[in-house]
Amino acid sequence: MSRVHRIPLSISNAYLIEGAANILVDTGSPGEGKKIIKALERQGLQLSDLSLILHTHGHSDHYGSTHELVKLHPVPTMLHSGDLHMALSGSNGPIATTTFFSRLLRPLVDKPFQPHKPEHLADNFSDLSEFGLNAMLHHTPGHSEGSISITLDSGDIIMGDILMGGMMGGAFLPTRPGYHYFIEDREKLHRSIETILQLRGDRYWVGHGGPFTYSAIARWYEKVI
Repeated sequence: MSRVHRIPLSISNAYLIEGAANILVDTGSPGEGKKIIKALERQGLQLSDLSLILHTHGHSDHYGSTHELVKLHPVPTMLHSGDLHMALSGSNGPIATTTFFSRLLRPLVDKPFQPHKPEHLADNFSDLSEFGLNAMLHHTPGHSEGSISITLDSGDIIMGDILMGGMMGGAFLPTRPGYHYFIEDREKLHRSIETILQLRGDRYWVGHGGPFTYSAIARWYEKVI
């Protein structure tokens, strides 16, 4: 059965899925490759032990160190085509802020990064069996068009920035679900939240803060919808 290890980075979380195969989910902001390598080493792993670097979406705080890592070892990478323009340009493009506070935060996350063309598009896969892992992929847009979520045989769900935990990027009250500061399409986001609730996970891991329980998300969503 797979295990999820959170890798806390400067402003976001990356994740190591350890199981029959080892997969890294997201790579943080630019310049965080060394932190990720050290986190792998703590689990007795190297980049060469990864079968895939999978991205929940293409923003710079989740795709920023991908080029740095694959230069050190050619691990195949995957991203949904909805965010491919970010990966190819090394830019987030327009970011839809939702509050005055999110407009203040935008310069912190809207950093250019080294472009990297993914070897695989998540659109072409429903699961990760080709990469040795018992896991399913789900297109869950809203935060960005190319956002995806991953469900594991352990009951864990990694859902990127569909939601975020607490306040200040998860620094306070990290296990309290809430809207992310940046939402590209709220209607699509609500459908994606309903999708991840229907999946009935035991633990929901997010890019900022977390993790959440199913009941915590369900109670929050009932209040806001």
